[in-house]
Amino acid sequence: MIIARYLAKQILQLTAALTLVLLAVAVLIRLLNYLGDATEGNIDPSVLLLLMSYRLPEFVQLILPLALLLSILLAYGRMYADNEMTVLIASGLSKRRLLAYTLLSSSAIIVLISYLSLSLTPWGLMNSETLLEQQKDLNEFDVMVPGIFQDISSGARTTYAENIEDNVIENVFMHETESDRLIVASSASLSQNVESGDSDRLVVFAEGSLTEGMATESFYSVTSFGELAVRIPQREINIDLSQVEQTMNTTELWSSATNSGIAELQWRLSLILIVPVLCLLAVPLSKVNPRQGRFAKLAPAVLLYIIYFALLLASRDWLADGVLPAVVGLWWVHILFLGLGILMFQEKLPESLDFRLSKSHA
Repeated sequence: MIIARYLAKQILQLTAALTLVLLAVAVLIRLLNYLGDATEGNIDPSVLLLLMSYRLPEFVQLILPLALLLSILLAYGRMYADNEMTVLIASGLSKRRLLAYTLLSSSAIIVLISYLSLSLTPWGLMNSETLLEQQKDLNEFDVMVPGIFQDISSGARTTYAENIEDNVIENVFMHETESDRLIVASSASLSQNVESGDSDRLVVFAEGSLTEGMATESFYSVTSFGELAVRIPQREINIDLSQVEQTMNTTELWSSATNSGIAELQWRLSLILIVPVLCLLAVPLSKVNPRQGRFAKLAPAVLLYIIYFALLLASRDWLADGVLPAVVGLWWVHILFLGLGILMFQEKLPESLDFRLSKSHA
């Protein structure tokens, strides 16, 4: 058990560190995308942190299998390079026992991914979709960011405000492309259109000027006003929303008879099954010559992971579109790589293929 605890400590520590690094990269990329939407006026900047928190479980469940694979390769690769593994093997540690210890170390990862995939991620996606849907009820002045020009509704309007304080927009600028109308005012505020039967919003500009026909006509007019109310229609925004099946809880998916529902259920289960298969692949891949170094097998391992994950994604789409039957679904991908792992573990791969895997890092 001392060896098992030692190996588990090596693997889990590296997995946690790699997960944090990869998660930081994934969150930064997604946050930049959301910031772009906020700059364009699609999302209220005040909900960005809440939106990111809802998406964290999805990121973690996708990152953990890769982090586990890399941690096994790095931990065992270092032990091979430092001859620690050689000593353990000489002391009676067999390959099967090493695999068993590796699977035991990954059991915590399997439990965590199971909770994320089957429960927490669908809940987070449902809340993030609800939050994004609520953004459609806002107009561009609700999501205005002070100090920058924002193109709203695919360039239909361009707005700018110097400052926003107590729901009062100071030194505001708005240009409407279609009507070629430019409004500059010292302040503006939002109000409800009580005369209409719908939920129209009005922006009331104060102490400013209205310029019309500047770009499309040979002459233009400038009108000064003390107060001007402008109706703001509902925004036309384009935000990526999750599919309905992705937000469904797992219990509902079990009773679903649609192709897309079955595909989503098999995808959630696949995120769990991929962990033991990756462990089976990682144990033989981690064996390196001391002269090669601990990073010798990283490139072929990452390549195998990319192929594995890409086939799962493709199979999910094929199953959702009805191209693959449910009995085949995503299972054939796991069976394929399980067979490959068994051949690698038993060292029964053809020599030419084994040579390419061991040398592809070059």
